[in-house]
Amino acid sequence: MRKCLVVLVAVIAVAMVAAPAMADMKASGFYRSKAWLSNFHDGGGGPSLRNSDEEQTNAYVEQRFRVKFDFGTENVKAVWYLESDMLFGDASGSSPTPATRNAGGALGGDKVQTETKNIYVWFKIPDTSIDMTWGLQAQKDAYQGVFYNADLAGIFMNGKYEPIGYTLGWGKLYEGDNQRSDDVTLYQAEVGWAPSKETKLGFNFYFLQDDAGRNPTGAARLDPTAGSFGPSSPVDFYKLRLYMPGIDASMKLGPAALSGFIFYQTGTFESFIGDPDVDVSAFGIDVRADMALGPGKFFIEGLYLSGGDGSGNDYEAPITLGDYQANGSNTGPGGYSSYTRHRMQILLASWDTINVSQCLIGCSGGEYGDSLGNGGRGLWFIGAGYNQKFSEKLSGEVNIGYMAATDLLEGESSFRDKDFGTEINAGVAYSIAKGLSFGVYGAYVFLGDFVADDATSDFQDPWTTYARINYSY
Repeated sequence: MRKCLVVLVAVIAVAMVAAPAMADMKASGFYRSKAWLSNFHDGGGGPSLRNSDEEQTNAYVEQRFRVKFDFGTENVKAVWYLESDMLFGDASGSSPTPATRNAGGALGGDKVQTETKNIYVWFKIPDTSIDMTWGLQAQKDAYQGVFYNADLAGIFMNGKYEPIGYTLGWGKLYEGDNQRSDDVTLYQAEVGWAPSKETKLGFNFYFLQDDAGRNPTGAARLDPTAGSFGPSSPVDFYKLRLYMPGIDASMKLGPAALSGFIFYQTGTFESFIGDPDVDVSAFGIDVRADMALGPGKFFIEGLYLSGGDGSGNDYEAPITLGDYQANGSNTGPGGYSSYTRHRMQILLASWDTINVSQCLIGCSGGEYGDSLGNGGRGLWFIGAGYNQKFSEKLSGEVNIGYMAATDLLEGESSFRDKDFGTEINAGVAYSIAKGLSFGVYGAYVFLGDFVADDATSDFQDPWTTYARINYSY
């Protein structure tokens, strides 16, 4: 009995000593589930428009769980961010493979599939305004994710010297042979000036160094005659130096909050086998206004990305990290650029995406790719929306958007035009308890003739509806 008491006292003493350290661990995240009915979102995470028909109705339930652990103090912490995705009724146990991502919802569960989103250390440098993030982390550009919004391994430093703030960053997108210059690396520098609480001006510079010599999709680097990324050419001996200066700004003007950005891309795809080099010259502009309208809030936004017809040795559409969904045999999950504040559900990447990521363009399962560069054609979009709280717990929104290609590649005008289509969507959400909400959403796209091609031209207008439960903690 005496030995048992000694052991019990020792355990209590250890717990008391460990308590302060345990108090420095925090957990946060969310659980989200969506029950779908759609002729477009088919649950596969990839394009389904080409398989759509009048009788097709996809019905399924998906879920996502994320938890972020913070270990440390106010000056230094380690962060571990985990994710688990699945569809109700999908693979379980050890079939078909012992471990795979985005599965585990079938009878019995027990699938090994938890993913690490981020794992890094964050710390402040003593006696300075500087903090640093070192490791696999989430980062985003100053252009609402048009260029990139992704998890990447790197080192990023933030500092302030009022009213100036700055960020310096370095990220390694792909590491080839670590004894050779065959990597894909991102460098960035951002300086923000905030002369007042309601005014901000940012000056930004990004440099993408691609020495891999392969197409971001894993096939040919670039077809200089087609003027677009893609597997149409066997040529894969190009290295890219891409320079991207730009400005972002926000200000209050009367009742409206204005924001926007402009950037320019220049650089060269350098051939190292004697083929002609390909010059990059592209730009993007975005302008948005938010304002109170009656009992709710209204926004209108326009985005323009330059494009070309692919003739000559020029590439005239913005290159984004959405073009880097894979590198050689290294195939990633995608979603490396993400422009979502337009509130679209089908035309562009959805603000509400979890496991199932499908759209016409600009998401990991985009019918026309992940990149808003649109294969060299460019893109323009205009959208508006209104949201309102009907009561303390009930809110709703309605949004509309139109999208078109900036240009068509040489020869495409014989079977398609620039019009992607017009989307209308709406949704309502009800707050059940603190952190817990339930919502119902729907979207419909009146397709334009950009989706026509000379092999298939009977696409149906895509529509989608889903019920959504979300718990944030």
